[in-house]
Amino acid sequence: MLTGRPPFRGENDFLTFQQILSHDSDAMEFPAHVPEAARDLIRRLLVLDLDARLTDYDTIQAHSFFEGVDWTGISTATPPVVPDKTHLPTPTMVDGASPNWSLANVLNDVFGATPLLADDPRHHPIHSTTTSSSSILENNEGILLQADVKLHGSLFTKKARGLMFTTHGRLIVSDAKNQPPQVFQWGANAIHIVPKNTSTFDIRYTSGSFRITDTVHGAQAWCRLLNSFKP
Repeated sequence: MLTGRPPFRGENDFLTFQQILSHDSDAMEFPAHVPEAARDLIRRLLVLDLDARLTDYDTIQAHSFFEGVDWTGISTATPPVVPDKTHLPTPTMVDGASPNWSLANVLNDVFGATPLLADDPRHHPIHSTTTSSSSILENNEGILLQADVKLHGSLFTKKARGLMFTTHGRLIVSDAKNQPPQVFQWGANAIHIVPKNTSTFDIRYTSGSFRITDTVHGAQAWCRLLNSFKP
């Protein structure tokens, strides 16, 4: 609550538990705004040695972080801050979507109404052809956007992949192990992009879908490019 983030966070569940089992509470780092009393409380709550860990209510309540708290009357005390009530519109459908729902509306809600370039993005490739990608490209085909990404798999696994979108409207997922790349032709009605957060998005098509994370360009850049492309 003080830092706005969990004390342990790995790339997947296994690595998160490894951090929990091997961390050094004395070496934990905190944001500058966290007071020393709070840092001491957090360290003593998370210490690996069970004998040194704060585990009972009396000891925790007596810690200096809670100095001035009247524990006997806390249930009847007035809260220091009472947040304003938030009134949200009643959903018109069971899943919260409206009858005129569209992907364009979702993108505007997530990223704001950002104007797109009026000219055809195929005329402005932003990446030059590299040696590794030249064998994948067709004649007179350029790269509009290219990135090293993570392809989400089952059981929280993520695999390193190359992702590029070309002037011919091809979305290409390549493997560093020189396996044949996966090619998706953009512009078909059945294929579209769905943002999940600032860096992750889904590519959905008739027979399936896959999830990509691009921490460099983010989901916004891919959504703008793919949705503005005209075949």
